Amino acid sequence: MSRTTKAAGPATLAAAARTPVWRRIADPRIAVLIVAFLAIWKVASMVIGGYNVPTISSVASQLWETASSTEGLQNLGITLLRVGIGLGVAFLIGTALGLFAGASKSAAGYLLPIVRFIQGIPSLSWVIIAVIWFSNVELRVFFVMLLVTLPGFTLQTYDSYRAIPAELRDMARSFRPSRWALFREITLPGVTPGLFTAWKVNLGLGIRMVLIAELVGATVGVGSQLLTAQQLFDMAAVVSWTLLLAICMLILQAVIDGIEAYALRYRAVPQQAAAKDATVSSPDLSAAKG
Repeated sequence: MSRTTKAAGPATLAAAARTPVWRRIADPRIAVLIVAFLAIWKVASMVIGGYNVPTISSVASQLWETASSTEGLQNLGITLLRVGIGLGVAFLIGTALGLFAGASKSAAGYLLPIVRFIQGIPSLSWVIIAVIWFSNVELRVFFVMLLVTLPGFTLQTYDSYRAIPAELRDMARSFRPSRWALFREITLPGVTPGLFTAWKVNLGLGIRMVLIAELVGATVGVGSQLLTAQQLFDMAAVVSWTLLLAICMLILQAVIDGIEAYALRYRAVPQQAAAKDATVSSPDLSAAKG
């Protein structure tokens, strides 16, 4: 007698990619972590005091007031708009530079050292430079966002392009396709996974940098509201704004995950085929023992 043993790796990955976002969020383990966090928060508030660690009820009340008010939504929307514009422009420029560097070794020799040099400059230094150079707050925020997130998009695109097998490109060129067809069928599918990775990393980085830039001179936005709360020693407002922004980031990450799963859905087909091909027969050792 024999039994079949199926390789679970590719099939498991494919199933995970098809799992809806709401099911991953509704994981019981997430609920356990949330309950444990709230319990620790409750104890800390009782032991340390509500001044440094505000009560859950006060934060919930402040969070609801912020999320339901026109002023709160405007400040949140302005911050997210700044993040979106900065990331969008950095994505377009970084992707173009990464593809150019990947396609030309001479271009890579000039571009990559500059990009890596920009990446090595501390983010706070860019904020200080922006404050000195620009009097307009929007220009400050955009400048900081662009310089901080551009290297990530550029280098990720470059690495993804270089990872495309040369044999695959040579085989495609043997059919004499147009440049657009070669880009659409070979280059774009090859760099797309790396671009999604860059978006996930730069989203959190971009939100943090916008907050820091808004702390310096901005009159609207989440950063300015956090500064006001700090000046008033209003810890409940600080926590509520932080939670609201964290919730928005989780939602945006879920949106990116959903778009990624849809854009890369073609990868599940070869993974399932590979899982079937990896099915092997092995002797039933339990029967042999009997």
